[in-house]
Amino acid sequence: MRTLNQRYAVAIALLALSAPLVLYLNYSIPPPSKIDSVAAAIPRRLGKWVAEGPDGRGTPQEEEILQTDAILNRTYRCARLADCTLNVVYAQDNPNAVHPPELCYKGSGWTEKVRDTVPVAVGEEVYELNRRQFARGTGELMWVLYWYKAGPASYRSYWGFFWATFVARLKGVSCSCSLVQVRSEFRDPDYAGEVFAELRKFAIEAIPATNAAIP
Repeated sequence: MRTLNQRYAVAIALLALSAPLVLYLNYSIPPPSKIDSVAAAIPRRLGKWVAEGPDGRGTPQEEEILQTDAILNRTYRCARLADCTLNVVYAQDNPNAVHPPELCYKGSGWTEKVRDTVPVAVGEEVYELNRRQFARGTGELMWVLYWYKAGPASYRSYWGFFWATFVARLKGVSCSCSLVQVRSEFRDPDYAGEVFAELRKFAIEAIPATNAAIP
């Protein structure tokens, strides 16, 4: 009898432990996400940078991979400085639409040269952003700063972001899932420091703007 009771106890414990995971994996089709409202809420002037030209969207291949067509690409310019591009990948209740962007860059022929994090102060709050530098055989260089958002909260770590969406799903709470990145391309390596310094300033403008635009 003791052995049978022990087996029941083990089975109940396993069910209790697996229930949250089963609930999370009980995947329902997420609601369609629209980038238009997010794009409209992000100002076309961020500090000294002004957006020029129409907003870009994701390619059919990107939309298929990311499981969302809510993708924004907007280029901002400022005098003779290198252009800064703001990219937002947005999905509602679908963290699978978000992944580290270096995966796409490497698949597109870029080679990673720098991989670290940098602090960016916005008012009294300090954000830790992922920093990457990429290069192409054609001589192009690119700085990228990016971060994740789960609802109103920002995360440097993908796993921190994913855990936040996991908890929201267990609670039955709707949660927006986003990747936000700013990038700047250039060719002369002697200007790498200058280009990054400006991109960092642009990020300081982009962070509060995207925080307000993405619920």
